[in-house]
Amino acid sequence: MSTKNRSIWKNRLTLELLGMCAAALLIAIATANLARNIAVDWIYNVVYSDEKYEQDITDMLQSLQDYVKEEQVTEDNIKLLVNWVRKQKNVYVTFYRDIDELLGPFMANSGDESYEVDTEYESMYYTVSLYDGTPIKVQLEVYLDMNYMYWADVVMYVTGGIVFLLLLLMMIHHKIRYINRLESELKILGGGNLEYPITIKGNDEITSLAEGITALKNGFLEEQQMKAEAEKANMELVTAMSHDLRTPLTSLIGYLELLNMHRYENEEQLQKYLEYCRKKAFQIKKVSDQLFEYFLVYGKEEKELQLQTIPCEEMAEDLCNGQFFDWQDRGGTIDCQIGELPGAVQVDSEYMQRVMDNLLSNLKKYGDPAYPLQIQIDEHQDMLHILLKNHVLEQKNQIESTQIGLKTCRRIIENHGGTFAWRTDTQKNTFTIEMELPLAKG
Repeated sequence: MSTKNRSIWKNRLTLELLGMCAAALLIAIATANLARNIAVDWIYNVVYSDEKYEQDITDMLQSLQDYVKEEQVTEDNIKLLVNWVRKQKNVYVTFYRDIDELLGPFMANSGDESYEVDTEYESMYYTVSLYDGTPIKVQLEVYLDMNYMYWADVVMYVTGGIVFLLLLLMMIHHKIRYINRLESELKILGGGNLEYPITIKGNDEITSLAEGITALKNGFLEEQQMKAEAEKANMELVTAMSHDLRTPLTSLIGYLELLNMHRYENEEQLQKYLEYCRKKAFQIKKVSDQLFEYFLVYGKEEKELQLQTIPCEEMAEDLCNGQFFDWQDRGGTIDCQIGELPGAVQVDSEYMQRVMDNLLSNLKKYGDPAYPLQIQIDEHQDMLHILLKNHVLEQKNQIESTQIGLKTCRRIIENHGGTFAWRTDTQKNTFTIEMELPLAKG
């Protein structure tokens, strides 16, 4: 079998159409046989009933008696009765005188021909008088006209054909109606209503087409949603950054104006103003660095991850003893709890270092060194689970944060296939970060 023929049998729509034809054919055959049985039953019980048969016999005998009288048939010219038989239709007849067979038997099928047959048949015997008064016996049987059976066959074939065509058209119309419905729904989608659902039913190529349209629609909607969320996030970022930049920049301009107008009393005040300018400049630099970092992570063209396999024990050791050295240098302590870590993770070292730098920066800015930094590391359900918890330093002037660093950390961890979340407990005055990284398989 050729590849083309094999592909035809793999075509679900073709198989479905063949199944429709087979089902319609079987139902049509059953209906046609039923119609023929009904027609035959009607013929035997109505058209050719017992009353009709008796009437045909009576008419036939009367016709025979009239012919004998008209042709003056006697025993000498009894063969003239053959001519009468030839004029009849569907008649079986034999002529007797007492028990001696005079003529026949004859089977008359039409008005043009008759056949002499040698057979015995149980029929009724009737008396007919020849022209000279001699009585003879007639064995007479009238048969059903075969034309009726012909029309019964016609009814069968016509009924079967009509039922087959109607059923097939109904089944095909069901598919055509589905295609028309898809066309209407596509027009609605084309009009801009992308939320309109596509009807999916069946299990053939048309269904696959509908599923493909749905997938395409959903992908486009997701892309639009992501674009809207990105635009919203960028707008919020610009608003927050403009605020964070405007405040120190305004102060910096003010101090520079004072210096430019020499509005300082002595060298000590000059150095004080310069120190203020330096602090504001570094504050502006920090915000600009955060802005750069945000676009680096959330930009359209993300850097491809350079994954390296690192044992979980090595990562835990670095996290507990190396990453938070500055925190310990400020007088903070670390309470590190490490479980069994037989596995390994695949990470991009550069991106993961950026995560640690952001966490350390956040800790130095808001953490209270009077309380230990709690670190818990363990493996659970094919994930490396890391928890960091610290007390928040109470500040008189609370600075509103844009949380860009934390959002950047979340994006980096999510790009690694993990999760990153943070929460603040205002009652206990604690801040908790939980992140998970998938363990390397094998």
